[in-house]
Amino acid sequence: MKTTSTVICLLLALCLFPAHSALASDEAVWMESARRDAKRDGYKLIDVQGLARLIDSKADARIVDARADYEFEAGHIPGAVNLEFDLGDRMQLSPEKQAAFQKLLGPDKKQLLVIYCRSFR
Repeated sequence: MKTTSTVICLLLALCLFPAHSALASDEAVWMESARRDAKRDGYKLIDVQGLARLIDSKADARIVDARADYEFEAGHIPGAVNLEFDLGDRMQLSPEKQAAFQKLLGPDKKQLLVIYCRSFR
C-alpha cells in the first residue's frame, strides 16, 4: 500500500512540475555544441525529416536506439535495434559493450549508422 501511495504522489508531482523538453525553440541551447562535436568527431547530424526520407528511400542503414530497454519496448522506430548507452559510456565503452556494439553493426564498416535517443544528450 505504501508503494502505491508513493507512486501516486510521484505521478501527481510530475503532473504539477512537467519535465522541460527540448523544443525547437530550445535548439540554440544545445544544437551548436552538437554541430561542433559532429564536425570534430567526423559524424553528421540528421533531423526527423531527414530520417524519414532515409527510411522511405529503403537505404541500407542500421538504426540503433540508444535508450534503455524499457523505453525501446514502449515504442521505437520500425526496424531499429536497441543497445542502451548511458552517461558512463560517454568516455569509454566497456569491453562487453564494445563487443555487443560490434556484433550489432556486423562486418560492413561502411554501412550507414543512425543512432538516436530520447533527449539527444
